[in-house]
Amino acid sequence: MRERASEQVSWWQSVRVPVALMALASAMAFGGYLLTGPSRVAAGAAPDMRADQAEQIERALVATRPALPGGMPTERPARFGKTFDALTPAEVGYARSLAVHAQKNPGRRVDGTPGYEFLSAALATENGRREVAVTSYDYAANVQVLQLVDLATGAVTEHSGHGTQAPPSETEKMHALDLLLASPVAAPIRTAYRTSTGKDLTGQAELDVNAGALLNPPATGDGAACAVDRCVTFQGRVRDGAWLYFGNLAVDLTARTVRTLS
Repeated sequence: MRERASEQVSWWQSVRVPVALMALASAMAFGGYLLTGPSRVAAGAAPDMRADQAEQIERALVATRPALPGGMPTERPARFGKTFDALTPAEVGYARSLAVHAQKNPGRRVDGTPGYEFLSAALATENGRREVAVTSYDYAANVQVLQLVDLATGAVTEHSGHGTQAPPSETEKMHALDLLLASPVAAPIRTAYRTSTGKDLTGQAELDVNAGALLNPPATGDGAACAVDRCVTFQGRVRDGAWLYFGNLAVDLTARTVRTLS
């Protein structure tokens, strides 16, 4: 997971949503698709604020990210919670640090940097121990990775494969939307934006969107590739305005292309 574009957001604030969403992902393993929430901006945000957001997004799209977020605690906590207690920031940081150092493969993230694309961390108690399920995506192997971290022993077991797709990270969401808006198939979206606002759509900071990981791709047609590839779909609207129709489009982050779902 990337650090949020704003330097003022702590690493723990940036992972709280993925932590909660992983629990939802487990419950909806056979559902349609899962959503990450839209960016929150106060209604009537000043133009200069949106310009600043656009600049932050552009920087985030090209930034070189460290293996772990800056400021995240990585040392073994002095004490752990009880079996079913919510994970603490220290436990999540420790688990993520162990998971990074235990990676079986070098991996590649959505922006091309080495490592696994972090998606979420969630409490796992199936084995009667306090463990953390760290879910990531390896774009080099094109597989989702689950690393189960035993907090008490520090042991990490890793499994990977295709199937259920976890919700996209914020970095994945930004890269997918960037690819979509740059694609010729986004012409209807740009036209609808112009009709609604009287202005041209110049970037994703002008939209308020949900990003979903596609779980049930079509069996045939262009979208069939999403049965293996990492694909993201969108719902959203003009910032503080009319809803836009993203249609049957999915962004294939593995192939870095936009696909049409039949």
